Amino acid sequence: MRVSERLRRGLQYGVSLALMVALLRWAFADVALGDVIVRLTDLSWGWVAALVLVTLCTLALRGWRWRVLMRPFAPSVTLWDTCLALAICYAANIAVPRSGEVLRAVSLRWTRGVSLSSVLATVVVERILDIIWLVVFLGVALLLLRGRLSAMVPGLGAVALVALAACVVLLLVLGLLSWYRDRALARLEPLLLRLPARLAARVRQLLATFISGLQALHDPASYAQIAVSSVLLEFGYVGIIWAGFASFGFPAQYGLDPGAALVIMVLSSLGVMLPTPGAAGSYHAFFSKPLVLLYAVTGSDALACATAVHALATLTYLAIGLPAFLVQRRGARARQAGTPAPPC
Repeated sequence: MRVSERLRRGLQYGVSLALMVALLRWAFADVALGDVIVRLTDLSWGWVAALVLVTLCTLALRGWRWRVLMRPFAPSVTLWDTCLALAICYAANIAVPRSGEVLRAVSLRWTRGVSLSSVLATVVVERILDIIWLVVFLGVALLLLRGRLSAMVPGLGAVALVALAACVVLLLVLGLLSWYRDRALARLEPLLLRLPARLAARVRQLLATFISGLQALHDPASYAQIAVSSVLLEFGYVGIIWAGFASFGFPAQYGLDPGAALVIMVLSSLGVMLPTPGAAGSYHAFFSKPLVLLYAVTGSDALACATAVHALATLTYLAIGLPAFLVQRRGARARQAGTPAPPC
């Protein structure tokens, strides 16, 4: 790796760490850490198990949707494969933000020999779907709060509409690329001719495999499964927040209902978009601050709930993703060396 590339990545990681520290300081400002710890020790093992179980359910739902997107070009990929790859993705993001998106594609190349470019195309589609559904649920949150959220964050509704329109347009463009693959590649040919022949051939191959990864976008049989899995996934995330509320007694103490869980799910998801390691800091701030401002939850209670939900999800992904990564990497190296690979 060149020195300039190392420097760029080092600076990016430094900015991520600085952002994490700043958001953690903001989240924990004016809150006694001892009070947060006391509330965390009140969490029963039953609720810990419930939170982990719901987290695993969301992992399976996302794995199902991702498998549907890959089925046209990689029918051998199983739900188990996608769940392990996603756990590896989330575990990697704990160390280096956004690194897991490539690593989950690498996981499927190791286990099923699937083209990296094709898998990355489905990752792009997945992220677009995430934003579309997040904006839809943001609209529901705006309706539930009847202007309070718009007052707290002016212009949020307009930004959400622009994001929704942009995502829909991008999804349509990707769909058209998939439908008219040969024509699209022909249109790009004049640009490729300006490159050296060897590089042009490589870029042409990468584009072709990337576009082949979009085949699910013109398969009507997949639409219903993608829609159902997406809705269930979003409600699964709401379920995680609601389980967190219930585990700390928020429904009885503060009168929080599933609608409040939906609002916090949306706002904490917006925080996760910030590039901090493992969403630390961003998740805590975007989870706890709205609880305090919108629902009059005490700062220590809000942060205890945010910390518990975030920590349990993080530990769950690490417990699955790290061993899976180590086994898969060892298997890939063993195959390269021509020795039997260990089972995953």
